[in-house]
Amino acid sequence: MAQRHADSRRKSSRRRSKANLVVWGAVIAILLTAVILAASGVRNGVSDRVKKAQYPESYGSEVSAAAKTYRLDPALIYAVIRTESNFQANAESGAGARGLMQLMPETFAWLMDYRGEENAYTADDLFDPSVNIDYGCYFLRYLLDYFHGDEICAVAAYNGGLSQVEKWLEDSDFSDDGQSLIIDNIPINETRDYVKKVESAKKTYGELYQ
Repeated sequence: MAQRHADSRRKSSRRRSKANLVVWGAVIAILLTAVILAASGVRNGVSDRVKKAQYPESYGSEVSAAAKTYRLDPALIYAVIRTESNFQANAESGAGARGLMQLMPETFAWLMDYRGEENAYTADDLFDPSVNIDYGCYFLRYLLDYFHGDEICAVAAYNGGLSQVEKWLEDSDFSDDGQSLIIDNIPINETRDYVKKVESAKKTYGELYQ
């Protein structure tokens, strides 16, 4: 009888040990999952901070004002500024384009004329962020309206010229419908790459600051 009780106690002890092992295994699994998720969250947080440093919302008040005035997506404005000058207000290209949105002085003069502000500014005022962003966004709105809201055409024209885009739209090699461009078929490498960079940056801005 005593032997049977001893055997029973041993079996009961083994069952409890197994149950404890199962419980501790579950606890350890939960703890490991929590650690992994926490580490992942930290990595994602660091990754977002790094990316936001690479895709900043500099000149936010000027961009917000222009976006509202000209009915533009702020992400598009930031994408153009980043691609054009990487937020360097004093940037000047070899061709003479100036400021954050890299406007040519001739284009600037034409835009002043067009909006009834002839000689309101000098070419040096393109280095003023508020003036540059305002006129750059005014030009973007003009191009978007001209191409019936087609952003790819507008962005391509911002880089390659309005008349150039018009010619491409008339060629079936570059446009399927005469109203939009096939991005990969844009014949000028610089403009094709420019459109891709702007659209990629716009997407990233949308994801980071939604």
